[in-house]
Amino acid sequence: MTDVVCDASIVLKWFHDDGDAEVEGSRRLLAAHRDGQLTALILDLTLYELGNVMLRALRWRSAEVVAQLDDIRSICAILAPGAIELRLAVELAEAHALTYYDAVYAAAARSRGAVLVTADRALLDAGVAEPPGLVAARLGITKVL
Repeated sequence: MTDVVCDASIVLKWFHDDGDAEVEGSRRLLAAHRDGQLTALILDLTLYELGNVMLRALRWRSAEVVAQLDDIRSICAILAPGAIELRLAVELAEAHALTYYDAVYAAAARSRGAVLVTADRALLDAGVAEPPGLVAARLGITKVL
């Protein structure tokens, strides 16, 4: 089974799609996760990023944010990067001019032999991640939620 680490840009597309690219690919991966075709993983960092986006950018009420974060926690396994991954993240951040928190996603995926899925241009341009549509196509995933 394929493991994919989904960053906040992907998880957000599972439930919010106003004008966003890669919504269909993101939702294909979620459908495949729910069907047991792959394992979607998120970092603990993802919850903080999503909470901030929902509160500040989307202006959701606190009860809606709490409910959505609870749903996400029930859908995916949550990873807390360890010391080895945090060290690798420093190396990736330096080598690819990434922010440290973006590099942590790449390090967590790399250390697990997983694919990092993102819509983040810096991660994609650095070659440490793939867009969801490409991953879904490569894995033959066609069902969309």
